[in-house]
Amino acid sequence: MGLGLAAAGGLALAPLLFGRMFAPRLTLVLFRRFSWVLSGLLDRISPGLDLRLLVRAGNRYFRRAFAATPFHKRLLFLPFCLRPLDCPAEVNPEIGLCCQGGCPGCQVGLVRAEALELGYAAVYVVPSSRMIRGRGLLPSDEFIRDKISQHGTGAALGVTCPWHMRNRLLARHTVRRDGYSALQQKGRGGQARSVLQGVLMDGSNCHRGSVNWERVRRCLVLRQDVA
Repeated sequence: MGLGLAAAGGLALAPLLFGRMFAPRLTLVLFRRFSWVLSGLLDRISPGLDLRLLVRAGNRYFRRAFAATPFHKRLLFLPFCLRPLDCPAEVNPEIGLCCQGGCPGCQVGLVRAEALELGYAAVYVVPSSRMIRGRGLLPSDEFIRDKISQHGTGAALGVTCPWHMRNRLLARHTVRRDGYSALQQKGRGGQARSVLQGVLMDGSNCHRGSVNWERVRRCLVLRQDVA
C-alpha cells in the first residue's frame, strides 16, 4: 500500500516537476486505485488538478490509437451547457440538441460543422437529464455509451465538465488496454468500448459552460501522420 501510494504520488507530480508525463497507463491505473488519496493531495496544490492530470494521462495513452482511427469512425460529444443561452434548437431524446448550425458566433455549431466536414460519423450535443426533466432523456453518460454502441465506432472525442467527469465517467467507467469501457449496468446491454480524447471544461456551470475551443479543434483533427 505504501509503495503504491508513493509510486502514484511520484507519477502524478511528474508533469509538474519535469514538464512531461511518464508511464500514462500506469498513471491511470494508480489514479483509479488511490484516487481517494491523490484527489485530496492534489486538490491542495490546485483545485481539480487530479482531473486535469487524469485527462492528460488518458489523452497521451490513447493518442496514437485515436489518431489512427479514420474520421468516419469517430464521434464527437459536446455538452449541452456550451450552447448560447438563447439557442433556439429543440431537444430530442434520440439526437440530443437538434443543432442545425449557421448561428453567428456559436462555437458549438461551428465545431459541429468542422467535424462533419472532416467526415466524423456523427456529432452529438448531449443534454442533461438533471437539467431538463420530463423529456424522456437518458443520463448523459448512458446517452454517450448508447451512441458509441449504435455506431460501432472505435474512437470518440468528448468535452466534459469536472463534475460530470468525477461523478459519472470515473464512477461508471474503467480503462482497458483497448479503450474506455462502461461498467456493466443491471438490465442494460453490453459494454461500449472506445479510445477517447478528452477536453476538460473550465468549470461546472450547467447553464453557461466554457471551454478552450482551440484545444477541442486540435484534438478534432488529430491524424496518424501528425500524432
